Amino acid sequence: MADIFSGGICTTAYAKFRLSHPDWIFDAIFEYCKGGSFQLAVDVGCGSGQSSHQLCCHFRSVVGMDISEDQIKAAKSKHSSITFRVGKAEDLSFIEDETADLVTVGASLHWFDIPKFFMETKRVLKPGGALAVYSYVLPTADCPFVKTFFDEFITYMDARTKQVWEHFRNVEFPFNDLKRLEYVHTVESSVDSFIGFLPSLSAWQTFIDQNPDAGTNLERKLKEFYFDDRSGEIRNMKLFYDYFLILVRK
Repeated sequence: MADIFSGGICTTAYAKFRLSHPDWIFDAIFEYCKGGSFQLAVDVGCGSGQSSHQLCCHFRSVVGMDISEDQIKAAKSKHSSITFRVGKAEDLSFIEDETADLVTVGASLHWFDIPKFFMETKRVLKPGGALAVYSYVLPTADCPFVKTFFDEFITYMDARTKQVWEHFRNVEFPFNDLKRLEYVHTVESSVDSFIGFLPSLSAWQTFIDQNPDAGTNLERKLKEFYFDDRSGEIRNMKLFYDYFLILVRK
């Protein structure tokens, strides 16, 4: 499992500007789990704890884990009722065999050794327990500059992110009862929040090292584009996230 979210700038941006995943993701997960027990959920690759927090309303116990010490430190500072720990996705040895009702992976499966992670997931899940994998690709916007920017940015992204763009359709899930859901999630965002979100992306530092003015130039263009002459204020952007959810059962 890759540790690509350590370091002050990335972790701070991740905790502050990464959105919580949309409610429909968790509504679908809870519906899929209906009929089972809601004792233990394990959120693997939890980052700063956004998904872990959204699981608390249904599960008696939630454990979030991530390989990044910085991310876990940020998670603990925000969500005191959840158990967080540093660890690798491929090693869930702190969970006993067949004790977890749900394992979730939000926007991080592509960083794992997937076959090893699946083996560990099978071990810890109760019979009938569920694995939920969900993510999104880079957003589009109601502004042409965002697409132009990301067309350049994606050339710096790790090859493993290709699996996300493909919605993991080339990954074999060795489980039962596979279900896929897809939805375009629309979000209103200030220009400042969108610019703040960018350093949370895994390829940001590599990209900005080679293109040091790219972020500043994009911010200037966006503020000019969204400037409202009548009010003298900068309007919010509309961002469109292509979300997908994969549900499987042991």
